Parts: sequence; structure tokens; C-alpha cells
Amino acid sequence: MRRVLVALIALALSPAAALAGWRDDVKTLKVGFIAGDNPTQEVARLEKFRWRLQTALAVPVTLFPARSYQALIEAESSGRIQYAILSSLAYVALDQACHCAEPLVQPVAADGARGFRALIVAPAASRIASLDDARGKRLAVARKDSLSGRLVPLAGLAAEGIDAETTFASLVETEDPLAALKALGNGDADLAVAWSSAEEPLTAPRDSGPIGALTADGGLPPGGLRVVWRSDIIPFGPHAVRSDLPSEAKDALRRALVAMRTDDPDAYDAIEPRFEGGFVEVDDGPYRRLGLLLAEVAAPQ
Repeated sequence: MRRVLVALIALALSPAAALAGWRDDVKTLKVGFIAGDNPTQEVARLEKFRWRLQTALAVPVTLFPARSYQALIEAESSGRIQYAILSSLAYVALDQACHCAEPLVQPVAADGARGFRALIVAPAASRIASLDDARGKRLAVARKDSLSGRLVPLAGLAAEGIDAETTFASLVETEDPLAALKALGNGDADLAVAWSSAEEPLTAPRDSGPIGALTADGGLPPGGLRVVWRSDIIPFGPHAVRSDLPSEAKDALRRALVAMRTDDPDAYDAIEPRFEGGFVEVDDGPYRRLGLLLAEVAAPQ
């Protein structure tokens, strides 16, 4: 009888039994993503990615198309989905909303960059070489919800004790950092926000940000700008899972995602076509620091 009991305990503790246990708990993994105005088409486009995850976990995987990051945040915080593909700002908002999720992996650029820096630039031919020189000048910024073109630059300046509203003569409103650079080039501003994922943003390739794109298109002469201010690294948006997802499921997902660029490039390209470097493991440190920066500036004085 004792031998039978020992055998039953050993079976219960075996990897196969453990796998069955967490699979029974998960049942179906629901993955949320931004689908835009054509969710049916986007779900079909991501089929290879969905199938790769389903194969890795050996549980059904379904896709949850959302029209906005707010919808994804609400779905993951409420537990209607267990996995979401988010921007950096959306992950910070999710973390502040529920403290119920964690970043699993993030994509990287072809050169290995894990994020980008927000910048404030001035024409190289101008006399603006520092923030002190920028006082009383016009700063072109992006719309109010732009992370790189508004939120981080103004938050970073505030963290250094610089109030943009009183330091600059005016904030010239534009649509995005590319439009801000064009306003600078047209003489409608004296400085502009920008961003770059390159170590040397002023000599960067086209896909490193708006400076590289504008230079490649001939809209900006090489060496035509000077960086007046730069932020800390802002990480690219993560694939985040709920913290209560079983650790075995997280490990299986992490392994599949990190290997995906090599093992199944079609599946990877379906979900991350802009980032050629694949997925890497990530912790929430950079995202928490970003959240603290934005929260500090937003707090009532």
C-alpha cells in the first residue's frame, strides 16, 4: 500500500501532471491588440502569431481586437484578457490602474536598441546651444498625448526645475515630432521636439526616428541640427501578461516569444513588423521609472 501511495505522489509531482494543472487553470489564453478600423482583417493577419502561441502553450489562444489602448487596459485590468500588446504609455497606465500585470518581453530594433530618447533640437547654425539659450524662444511640440513629442520632454524639463510654459516664449502646437521638425525648418519655431532610437541621433538611419526620416527625404541637411536636451531611454512597448497567469504559462510564452524571430519569422513579422531585432526578456524597471516621471509632473503642486 505504501509503495502505491509513493507512486501516486510521484505521479502528481511529475512535469506532465504539473503541465495539465496549469493548462486546466488557463483554459484559453486571450491576447489583446490594437486592431484599428478593420478587426476582421487584422485578426486574420495575426493568425500565424496566434497559432505559434497556441502551439507553445498547448492551450487554445484567441485574439481580442481592440480599437484603443484604453480598451486594452480595461480588458486586462478586469481579467477579460490575460495578455496585451501595449505601448510604453499604455503599460504605464495599466500598471497605475491595477498593478495586476507585468511586462514579459519587448521588441528591439535591428541594431539592438531597446527604446528611444526624446529630444529637443535647434538649428546647428543658431546660437541656441543649451537650455539657458532657449529661454524666450519658441518650442514646437506635438499633440498633448504624444509621449516623445510632448509628455516626456515637458516632464523631463519639469524634473530639472524648468517650467516650459514660462521658459519658452510659446509652445507651437503641431501634430507629431515630424511636423514639429518641419515647423522648425519653416521658421515657425526656434526649437523642436524629436526622438531617436540611435546612439547618434543626428547621423541616424531613416528608421531611427523623424530626424533620420527627414534627412533621408532631403527635408533636412545632414548636420543641420543640434541636440539641446535629451531624455533617458524610453523603452519600446512591451507584451504584458497578467501577474496571476501561472508561472509555467509565463515561462512557456517567454521562451516562444524570444525564439520566435528565429524559429518562425513569419509569426514574428505578423505581430512586430517595425522591429527587426526580435523579442528580448524585460523587467518592469524602465517602465516604472517612466511612470514615476510622468506621475511626478502630473501631481498637484
